[in-house]
Parts: sequence; structure tokens; C-alpha cells
Amino acid sequence: MQSIMYKKITLLLFLILPAFSSAQTIIDLKPGGSVRAKTIEDYKAEQKMKEREEADSLQYADNLLRAFNALHTDSLAEAERLFEESLRLRPHAPGNYIIRHNLALIDLARGQYMRAEKKLTELIQTVPNYYDARLTRAKTYLQLDRAREAIQDAETLLNTDELKYQSHDYLRQARFVRASARYRLRQYLDARADLRRILEEDPQNLNAAVLEALTLHQLGQTQEALNRLNLLLTRDPKSVDVLLARAELHTSLKQYALARADYDQLIELHPNDPTLRTDRARTLINLGEKSAARRDLDRAIELGLPRGSVQSLYNLTRTK
Repeated sequence: MQSIMYKKITLLLFLILPAFSSAQTIIDLKPGGSVRAKTIEDYKAEQKMKEREEADSLQYADNLLRAFNALHTDSLAEAERLFEESLRLRPHAPGNYIIRHNLALIDLARGQYMRAEKKLTELIQTVPNYYDARLTRAKTYLQLDRAREAIQDAETLLNTDELKYQSHDYLRQARFVRASARYRLRQYLDARADLRRILEEDPQNLNAAVLEALTLHQLGQTQEALNRLNLLLTRDPKSVDVLLARAELHTSLKQYALARADYDQLIELHPNDPTLRTDRARTLINLGEKSAARRDLDRAIELGLPRGSVQSLYNLTRTK
């Protein structure tokens, strides 16, 4: 009874005191508490709190500006530090979901796919309708070779009515993710159906055109696949994606000399890519050019590739 009466009294005081008094009051809301007028110290404390909040807000805004500038110059560590400091300054700021998304993108840029997926999943649980995060997670699932989960995220987006009336490009990205996941699951007819839909809407979509060519190859239409890749290269002879796809097709057909020509062109474009050196070394081994293959492997290691990852290829370069 005493507790109920106390609550009623304090609520009544809270309601009526401002009506007849211009002096501000502090009500101690606990059993035995009292009502007292604010002192100068109370006002000073409040002012300090307001100043601190204003300073934090200014620092928060400055951090975000500097963080996005750092991203623009690929200074990932600096951007990450500034984003994380912003979250500490204002943990409940309404735009923090965008910061958390960018922190996941930084993880992706570093190849830290599992860390990115964890951040994105936590973000989606908090803000289910933040579609950018779901699209990024779908792409992350592809990197993690979790194709079925990528399809689930892509289909969630494709079945969202709100997006159907907002951004066709957004839905094309989701459809491409689903096509890529279906390709990995060897669902080639379904993958091609997605790719045809994309190309009908956007005939110049290079990624879709390349993946469709690879899909045609898997469906047994290899010559048609090569024809399409050759046509794409007449438009852009230095397209890395198309050259890689054609090299893959030449290799699968055991046309190693043609594959080597593609890798030569790719390495001329990107001489410091260790993976391209490894791929060309594999092709050179098939051509019997073991010394040249060994030089490519040596260069790949100089560029940072662990020797253990190419030891099996080194073994193939040994002369009897």
C-alpha cells in the first residue's frame, strides 16, 4: 500500500508542480525521496552533458566524413578505426546501420568473408528491411560457397514488392547472384533462365553475358560459348573477365596453346597477379614447357603466394 501511494503522490507532484511554479524541480523517485528545487550545480551538470552530446555529435559527423574519404582512397584500416569510433561516440544514432554495413564491406575487401557474414547477419536481424545488407550477404554467401543460402537471400529480395517499383538494377544484381549460385549448384537451365532475363533488360551486362557463355559450355554448346566470348572481346579486347572465361574454355577443351595466349594477355594487363602466374604455369606444363612454368611459379611466390599451395605444380616441372 505504501508503495502504491508513493507512486500516486510522485505522479501527482510531477503533473501539478509545473502548473503553479515557474521554478524547475527535481523529484527523487524512490521510497523516502524528496522534492527539491534545482541548484546551480544541477544546471552546470546539465550544461556539461549537453556540451558533451554536442561535441560527440560533431566528432561523430567529422569521423564519418573522414571515414568515407579514407574508403575512397582505399585506406581501409583508417576507415575502420573511424567507423568504430563513431559507433562508440553515438551507439544509438539512427544511421548506425549504414556504418555497420560499411564495416562488413571492409571485411569483404580484405577477404574476411566469415567476419563479414557475421556482421551482416546481426545487422539484418536488427534491421530486416535494410536491403543493401541482404544483397551484400547474398554475395558473401557466394564467396563462402554457400550457394543455397545465397539463393534464399536473393529470392527474398526478388519477392519484395517494395523493390519491384524502386530499382530494376537492384533486382538485376539479386537475380545475378541467384544465377551464379544456381550455376555453382549445376542447375544450368535455371541459371540460364535468370541470365536471359537480365540480358533482356540490360543487353550490355557483361557479367551476365560471360556467365551465360560458361553456362552454354556446361550445357554442351561449347562452340556457341566461344563465339559469344570472341564477340565480347571484339568490343573490349582487354576485358579481364572475358579473357579468363575464354582461357577456362580453351583449357577444358585441351586447347592449351590458345589458353596460353589468353594468359599471356592477362599477365600483360596484370603482371603482379600471382593467381594468373599459377594458371599460366599449369597451362605451360600441359604444353611441356616446364622451365617456363617453373619461372611463373617462382614469380607467383615472389608475389606472395605460399609455396605449399603450388608445390604439386612444382613437382610436375621436374625433369627426369
